[in-house]
Amino acid sequence: MQKPLHSHQTRRNRNPLKDRTPEELEDDVRNFHQRLELGDVLDLDLLLRAARIARDPTDHVPGITPAEEKTIRSESESEFYQQTKDLKVTILAMACAAITQGWQQSTINVTSMDWQIEFGQTDNALLAGLVDAAPWLSGSLLGTWLSDPLQEGRYGRRPALFISAIFCAACVLGSARCRTWQQLLACRVLLGIGIGAKASIAPVFAAEAAVDHLRGRLLMMWQLFDTFGIFIGFACVWIVDRSWRVLLGSAAVPALILLFLVFVCPESPRFLIRKNRYKEAFESLRHLRKTDLQAARDLYYIHTQLQIETELLLQTTPALGYNKQVYQQALYEMGFFQRVWALWVKPRNRRACLAAFLVMAAQQLCGINVIAFYSSTLFSSSRKQPDHPISQMANDQTCWLNFGFGLSIFLFTIPAYKYIDGRGRRILLLISLVGMLFTLLAVGFFFRITNDDHRNGLVATFLIIVFTFFYGIGAGPVPFTLSAEVFPLAFREVGMSFSVMINFLGLGLLVLFVPKLTEVLGKDSTNDNELYLRQSRFGQSNLLFLFTGLNALTFVLVFLFVPSGTARVSLEEMNFIFNTKTSVHVKNHIQRFKEVLFRRDKPVDDEQYDMRSHASPV
Repeated sequence: MQKPLHSHQTRRNRNPLKDRTPEELEDDVRNFHQRLELGDVLDLDLLLRAARIARDPTDHVPGITPAEEKTIRSESESEFYQQTKDLKVTILAMACAAITQGWQQSTINVTSMDWQIEFGQTDNALLAGLVDAAPWLSGSLLGTWLSDPLQEGRYGRRPALFISAIFCAACVLGSARCRTWQQLLACRVLLGIGIGAKASIAPVFAAEAAVDHLRGRLLMMWQLFDTFGIFIGFACVWIVDRSWRVLLGSAAVPALILLFLVFVCPESPRFLIRKNRYKEAFESLRHLRKTDLQAARDLYYIHTQLQIETELLLQTTPALGYNKQVYQQALYEMGFFQRVWALWVKPRNRRACLAAFLVMAAQQLCGINVIAFYSSTLFSSSRKQPDHPISQMANDQTCWLNFGFGLSIFLFTIPAYKYIDGRGRRILLLISLVGMLFTLLAVGFFFRITNDDHRNGLVATFLIIVFTFFYGIGAGPVPFTLSAEVFPLAFREVGMSFSVMINFLGLGLLVLFVPKLTEVLGKDSTNDNELYLRQSRFGQSNLLFLFTGLNALTFVLVFLFVPSGTARVSLEEMNFIFNTKTSVHVKNHIQRFKEVLFRRDKPVDDEQYDMRSHASPV
């Protein structure tokens, strides 16, 4: 096995400052302060105190005020409501971006049949699926990858988020004014550019601004407010006598709010450091942290960790890396296609891509979006005769069930806020997948019951609610949380673009092909309404069984290949997790499982257990 580059690159000691003597630390801080000409924004004595705290937070540092000491010591226990106003506004901007996506998702669902009727396309299922899937397909293939050029140069996260919000608002309003299905398709293709870019930018923006011990909780708010948007979209069914145009246009509301919020958010400090704009980065950190001491500490610590990240990614030696700033700048000035290529040729990036791919794919393969997009079909048993009084009553019931589904998926995401940083991302996702596997299997069996006893429907509805509970605690919040934090700074934009592409591509393919797949699985080829309904239920049942199997497969892959130990560490410390060989992670996960299965003594916590492993650079 190849030896680590430096002794501090082991998992037992993620903080590189601990390996420096006080004299070495002081010399480096002075050089850092002088080389970057920080004197007009940051006092040297303050930076020295901050660096000593970054080296050892438990050590008493002379010169800090009682208020600063109290803030530092209580920092790891502070909650979101105790953070600065600017950090709250940044998270609120991410929330608006998430609400926009969820709102659009649910309104596309509930208006699907209406625009087909108005444009005379009720007999063209493939075309209807293409129009409804267009935002997610164009978002995956165009929008996600455009997020990187939007953020490059001197633009940054905020202007890129602003541009994506313009696309979202304009295209949603445009789709409400369409007179042909071709116009609607064009608007949704352009809408995909906005939502694809937005979903790639907003979680990263929040991750780079958040404090480390709350990063998981703050990032899971993306999923929380995405589900809130789904709920609001379903609730809007009762606006203006259920006009589908008003429903589509209503999704512009959070996008318009986002346009204003981005102007009052501070720019990402890590993006500014990447662009060698350290003075602006310190000013940004002052807005995001409670004291100047914390801002100075984070500025120096991020800088130090990025130097180590540069060595890991470029495999520089200490002799070549004497002026590490040169190598760091060379890494961050790589072109777009160079960085995309580096996602696969650099082992550290490749492991992050594997983890992000699995968690993003898990969200689509678990079956939640089959239920979310086609809840009208799953909850209703009469789509052949829409004018029949009983059918109209069933449609009314479907609206209420959609409303309840949207509300439950929002409420069941809230518990993840408490556990995602404590228990860890991986363990929550595994628990979620197991729970969804069994409940989806049970729902599939209930769809095979052919009698119309309302009690069967109630039990099936209850099981779907239980299914959404398990989704809410893991498969919902974990994918975007993990994907936004696992990539190194130089490759974070393209890495998140890849992750969201996987998620949106899976979503678009589901919207496009699930109706036809349901029909094929049910062998639906009859004009007899009663026989049609029975075969339709069998098709839905077989579809749910298919996704049950995919759930099981996803569980195995996540268990083996997604690393643990990502909670409550800095973004830069992720390098030491993903610098470990995949085979080592797999071995540790199997060993951990054996301990839990065969030992009677209390097992080690999943996050603590992962600290046993050492980095093995390749």
